[in-house]
Amino acid sequence: MLLALSCAKISAPSGGPKDKEPPVIIKSLPENSSVMFTGKEFTITFDEYVVLDRITEKFMVSPPLATKPEVRLKGKSLIVNWEDDLADSTTYTFYFQDAIRDNNENNPIPNFQYVFSTGPVLDSLSLTGNVFNAVDLEIVEDVMVLMHSNLSDTAPRTIMPAYISRPDASGGFMIRNIRPGRYNLFALQDLNGNSMYDLEDEVFAFADSIISITPEEYYGLVPDTLSYKPPTATETTKPDKFVYGLHRLYAFQQQPAQQYLKFTERKSSWLIGFGLAIPSDSGQVSVELIDADSTSWFMEHNAARDTFMLWLTKPDIYDLELIDALVTYPFTDSTGTLISRTDTVSFRYRKPAPPRGGTGRVPGLRLTSNVAGKVRPGTIPIFRSTTPLAEPDTSLITFTRTMDSLQVRVPYEFVRDSVSSLGFVMNTQLETGSAYNLVLNNGAFRDIYGLASDSTVYRFSVATEEDYGSLKVLITGYEGNLIIQLISGKDKVVREMKISSPGEASFPLLDKGTYRLKAIYDLDSNGVWTTGNYDLARQPEPVSYYPSMLEVKINWALEQDWDLGEMYLKDVSLRNKPATGR
Repeated sequence: MLLALSCAKISAPSGGPKDKEPPVIIKSLPENSSVMFTGKEFTITFDEYVVLDRITEKFMVSPPLATKPEVRLKGKSLIVNWEDDLADSTTYTFYFQDAIRDNNENNPIPNFQYVFSTGPVLDSLSLTGNVFNAVDLEIVEDVMVLMHSNLSDTAPRTIMPAYISRPDASGGFMIRNIRPGRYNLFALQDLNGNSMYDLEDEVFAFADSIISITPEEYYGLVPDTLSYKPPTATETTKPDKFVYGLHRLYAFQQQPAQQYLKFTERKSSWLIGFGLAIPSDSGQVSVELIDADSTSWFMEHNAARDTFMLWLTKPDIYDLELIDALVTYPFTDSTGTLISRTDTVSFRYRKPAPPRGGTGRVPGLRLTSNVAGKVRPGTIPIFRSTTPLAEPDTSLITFTRTMDSLQVRVPYEFVRDSVSSLGFVMNTQLETGSAYNLVLNNGAFRDIYGLASDSTVYRFSVATEEDYGSLKVLITGYEGNLIIQLISGKDKVVREMKISSPGEASFPLLDKGTYRLKAIYDLDSNGVWTTGNYDLARQPEPVSYYPSMLEVKINWALEQDWDLGEMYLKDVSLRNKPATGR
């Protein structure tokens, strides 16, 4: 008889399918939705151990308490206690969002709330809405929604709100357990944690009018949820969910009202810089270098006139480690009056120690240019450096056009950039469909400090109109000034046109690809998007997006109608995917 013997294999039990269920509440003390609440603590016990995910960010109380409650875990229980006295006949809601999760699989209890009333009834009305970034109609990170029963204009700056909540990952929000009454609605990116709009750089939004919360209109109100899957999604792809409520808030960052010296810097031996909080006319700004005459430097500014650059031109000045200057600039004093102020500012720059073994060959002057490969018809060659340029030496420059395998010289002229000493424009006639060679021999360009460019050859050709597509947009439905932007990739503005509507916007010579269209309703006719101002009760200028992507093909003219009769439109197919784990 033959016996087959084998060793038993020992392994852990499989444990069954993965747990996907959130923790279950066994009991609450006092019960959730209690009335006549008088304590300063409640306890919630679960059927398993739980963890708190980003509880500091996600937990909030409405109406808010002056001192934030303590939230802690003990065994399988969650305990919340506080020090503040509660208001009479008031419904309090403790929002946990999805912070409470099981300890093993991290399954959250979605949108969990604990509610009680210090009076005989629970307030039962609700309000829904959305918070969008006014400039692009996307969500705003870390924003709160505030309801004020005090209807004074100063209320959001000086007192705590009556109700508070946070939007979800798609920007939608819901405030529950509201008492009937009249309220102002706001949104706030609270930088200092006091639930008040009291910092100039806080993101803010306000509703245009007072909201009357009545049982007839606000009982049982819930937001709509829209699921969206892109056409390229597979069957297993989970749809994105976008929540839309009744009210809309468009958040903005107000233009600074206080003028002051924002920064000073010295990034290199020969460059001194400083910036102002608000753009200013150059005539209001002046500089005097102590112990240096005015021929040893010159000043430039950026297009916005809020950043100023001083280029030091003499070695006995820019070789100094410390330079003192008298900077005169407009300044807002304590009474809100704009005055002229002069400060003594010290600019320090310490040259780095030379590397061991010497510096080696000093790199040549680095030039950047917009001519390389195939350039668009109408391109004007531009050459820039990071330091001010001296006049180019044209005896070291050759510019030719390739014709029947021959190089034919082409006339040109270099003209200094009208707004910056860092650049030169090359005026010449470029023919479509032609190839060019621009040869810069050693030293063709130099900066004012003597650093010369290395020998470089730019080979490029000029494309024809047939190498590109075009787009014409016929705009109706709105009368007034518009800014039409053509956008590609990650919100990159490719082209922009200012038009009077109804009218048309034409975008010729476009690279093939997909684009979006954005309209800015230029209500103040200043040619740029204007942000909001709460003190002036001015909302930010509205925007809208064409409802779908537009595909531009080579040698193809696309014509598209666009009705802009409704503002603040952006289809879910164009919106960013809601963030997870918020």
